[in-house]
This record gives sequence, C-alpha cells and structure tokens, in this order.
Amino acid sequence: MTLRALFVIALTLASSASGASDNLIISDAWVRATPPGKVMTAGYASVENQSKEAITITGVSTEVADLASLHETRVERDRSTMRPVAQLSIEAGERVSLKPGGLHIMLMKLSEPLSDGQSIDICLELQNNDSLCSAFSVARHRKATHDH
Repeated sequence: MTLRALFVIALTLASSASGASDNLIISDAWVRATPPGKVMTAGYASVENQSKEAITITGVSTEVADLASLHETRVERDRSTMRPVAQLSIEAGERVSLKPGGLHIMLMKLSEPLSDGQSIDICLELQNNDSLCSAFSVARHRKATHDH
C-alpha cells in the first residue's frame, strides 16, 4: 500500500470512531465545596446534545469519590426527597440542566474535602460504552455566568 492509501484509511477510521461524546457539550460545570469531614456533595452543569440522535447517560464516575451517580430531587406531599436516576436520555438538540433542586450529580464517599477554587474531573458514561469527561470547578456557591 502507498503512504497516501494508509493515510486515507487512518483518516476514515478516525472519523468513524467519533462517538456520541463528541456531540455532547458540558458547560457551566461546578461542584459544591465541602466542609472538613463531609463525605458527600453535588455537581451541576448544563449538558447539550448537538447530535441528530438521542444520547443516553447511564452512569457517572470520578476519582474523588467512591460512589457517583445521577440523582433527582422531588417534592412530594411538601417533602423533598432525592432518588437515583438509572439513566438520562437527552434528545437531539436538547439541553438538560443539572441544578440544585432538580437533576444533579451526587458524589458520595469523598476521599477528601473539596475546596473552593479546586477543579475535579467528572465523567459521564454513555449507553454506547463511550464516556465524556469534563472539569468541574469547586465553589461554595454558583458563580454568576453570562449566557448569550
């Protein structure tokens, strides 16, 4: 084979290997800082599906916690409860907000407290066995953001 033919094959393989994670955009990602001794916190972000097909998130992982998962907060009978969400399907062109009081990421059994100004990586695991990792800033409160 010629060098050009090998290049074309490599380029074709690389472009076909791009997965759903290339079309999922994470923005405004942050995790609530924890006081010493607290072993649980929550993460928030905006997740946008820029593909032409639904993308399903089936799990969450991070090196700073033994357990990580999607959760939702619900108010039932004037009582707020949290429960795990097995998967989150984001339709083509849809944006989902992971925010306080709604869908969010729970980080449990933290290996150490998370401090304001720190940054941690959190990975969203997708149904197609792909994953998308992003840096989440650690803050006591959400910093103001400006969207256009």
